[in-house]
Amino acid sequence: MIVDIRARPSAGDDTPEEAGLARAFTYSIPERLAADICVGSYVLVPFGSQRLPGFVIGFTTERPPARLRDIISLLLDGPVFGEQEAELARWLADYYLCSLPDALRLLLPPGGARKAVRYLSCTPEGAEALRRGALSRSPRQAQVLSCLEAGPVEFDSLCRRLQSGAERSSRSNISSAVDGLERNGYVTQNRELQRPAASELVRQFAYLGDPDEDWESILPALAERAPRQAEIIEELMAADGRPIPVAELNRSGVTTLAKKGLVRIEEEALRRNPYEEAWSDAGEEFLTLTDDQQVVLGRIRRGLEDGAFREILLRGVTGSGKTEVYLHAIRDVLERGKTAIVLVPEISLTPQMVGRFRARFGDSLALLHSALSVGERFDEWQRAARGDARIVIGARSAVFAPVRDIGIIIIDEEYDSAYKQDSSPRYNAVDVARRRAAASNAVLVLGSATPSIERFYAAKLGRDVELAELLYRIDDRPMPAVRTIDLRRQALSGATGTLSRPLLDAIEARLSAGEQTMLFLNRRGFSTFVLCKECGQAPRCPNCAVSLTHHLREDTLKCHHCDYRMPVPEKCPECGADDVSFLGLGTERAADQVGRLFPDARVLRMDRDTTTTKGAYTKILGAFARGEADILIGTQMIATGHDFANVTLVGVLSADTGLHQSDFRAAETTFQLLTQVSGRPGRAHKPGEVLVQTYNPDHYAILAAARHDFPAFYAMELEERRQALYPPFVSMVRLVITCDDQATGWAEAEQLGVALQRQGLYHTELDAPPSRERLHFVGPAECALRKLRGRWRFSLLVKGPDRDAVTSAVRTALARYQAPENVTLIVDVEPLSMM
Repeated sequence: MIVDIRARPSAGDDTPEEAGLARAFTYSIPERLAADICVGSYVLVPFGSQRLPGFVIGFTTERPPARLRDIISLLLDGPVFGEQEAELARWLADYYLCSLPDALRLLLPPGGARKAVRYLSCTPEGAEALRRGALSRSPRQAQVLSCLEAGPVEFDSLCRRLQSGAERSSRSNISSAVDGLERNGYVTQNRELQRPAASELVRQFAYLGDPDEDWESILPALAERAPRQAEIIEELMAADGRPIPVAELNRSGVTTLAKKGLVRIEEEALRRNPYEEAWSDAGEEFLTLTDDQQVVLGRIRRGLEDGAFREILLRGVTGSGKTEVYLHAIRDVLERGKTAIVLVPEISLTPQMVGRFRARFGDSLALLHSALSVGERFDEWQRAARGDARIVIGARSAVFAPVRDIGIIIIDEEYDSAYKQDSSPRYNAVDVARRRAAASNAVLVLGSATPSIERFYAAKLGRDVELAELLYRIDDRPMPAVRTIDLRRQALSGATGTLSRPLLDAIEARLSAGEQTMLFLNRRGFSTFVLCKECGQAPRCPNCAVSLTHHLREDTLKCHHCDYRMPVPEKCPECGADDVSFLGLGTERAADQVGRLFPDARVLRMDRDTTTTKGAYTKILGAFARGEADILIGTQMIATGHDFANVTLVGVLSADTGLHQSDFRAAETTFQLLTQVSGRPGRAHKPGEVLVQTYNPDHYAILAAARHDFPAFYAMELEERRQALYPPFVSMVRLVITCDDQATGWAEAEQLGVALQRQGLYHTELDAPPSRERLHFVGPAECALRKLRGRWRFSLLVKGPDRDAVTSAVRTALARYQAPENVTLIVDVEPLSMM
């Protein structure tokens, strides 16, 4: 039998580095391993003069002309991934034009090293053989068994112990002894992935040394000599055989008692609990669905009953009960013995949402997102892999969770750009979910109040996507009234012009009524830039083509792209003038101004600066939910996924932020943000109101959001896309050249354009006007963010009617282009951002 191996360089036999080789290698399987090797097996192979670990990615019967070498051994007892996952990695590499090692890395458990470790255990037969001296002629095997009598031992620990003794043994001799013991049935070996170092969570527990000891007669004498030790014994006796954490006892006293043999100390690895701070006002009972919700659930159930892939786009207005439909659908999936994956944008992974799922499904839920430590993510990944958790809820990368027998994949707020990876491979979790669901004959549910233009267009055309809609809020609660405030005709209050008079009055009314307000501004910091009034210069980041943002609390100017920082200048760095002004508005300044205007109000701020520490997100939202604050000011973090019964007012401080960015999705993003944040008030029995401050009250995105009119926005935006030849009317691949030298970067971008032309693509500026029917490209041009982290950036945009045709043409063109060492080429299939 022959196997294709994806070998990876290694610092040692069992410790692979992250970097992988870019091709597969073929090895033969020795007879002794034939029954154990499968796709996804983690194995040790000879590679030149080295021994390297690798993953089995497939089998072949074609023998290459070179001499084949045997796989040396299995590093893990079970596969890390299966055939479906290996096929998924191949599809990822082909679809997103990345390397197979990059794609495979997405399937592996969290943690960088992923070291494989061997644990050895003595069998009852081995213990009996040692007792009767059956190994007298094999002293090294007897040594090994003696070390294993007390319990399982990791192989490296065993080697260190035997190599430090009087009769030292080499590692190879110890390994030979273990193999011999295993053949005789005296030793068993268990190979598994070592938990990342950061994940070690071990607690020491104290037990009575011998529960049958006559402790009543021991205690009096002990109490006279060492009263604290006697108290420890009394506590352990009162525990009635249950251990007590050493941390809760006198540590020195416990250690002394352990040396005397009166107390036994054992270490236990504890599973971390990422849900400790989850909260929710939802109970464990499933709510009765409305007629409209029942219709949607019925369509999902029919998909489950058919046992065939089905994709449903669920457009439900904010507050229409999409989450309750998800919960009922997952319950049905579990009853069928299958599993579920639920994806939400990172910012929507609120303690409230997680609490709802925990209340219904308890420990069958695993949580995967970036706010967890590496160890916590590893533990949750392993629970899903073992089948202990049958539901995985998480952010983008949770789409690769190692669950089997998937029945449903749910993606909430499917439009969100957080589902697009911004490093190689630049996958979109929605596309990956579709691939996984299709391979598992599962149901894929894409939900949102503001679905993406591309997916809504596909659903309206019936292109393998069904459209389901929830057009009314629960209990027929009205949508909040939305009023736009034209800032061109309003005098603003506060030193920086934060609040218009109508918004000021509305906040005062809510404070008087004991109701809560949310203020939205999608820009953090105190001032967006610092400007010298003499020469007009603003301090800029030396690494990126952006001005620096002022952060008052840190008293620094900061770049939000590379985190470059500098002290706030007392004088202009360019001309030395004293007249330096702080202009623009960020959440920090907005919170400061609101605090000055309403000194008795309790104000909270939520943005990336206030949520850097673990638990900060929960602390802020929990306090607001409990009514400990009157006003919550925040960025996009507060726009989606929150349900606060006492919030009756939302104020959008600037609806124009991002509206005029150099991105064809700017209007769509603005509409989605405004619609989402407008859905926060009036979700209980009190009516809600939204006030939107804007300099563009007549823009179609703002008008449609104010009217809760998705169809009107969709029609306008679709026509804009049709005329400009953007998705959904074309498929796109964006190519970005980055270089630390501007001239070199531009020259290489031009060379890449030549490679595209040689492939037969039309250049829209030289050859012909753009057409949706044929492949063409635009550029090269400087990126909107032309310099980032010290590197100049130039882009080309390839367009065509069919995604496969576009990626195929780009793949062939890239085969003709070789980037120099100091130039990096980024390939982004179906980009979500043009910045």
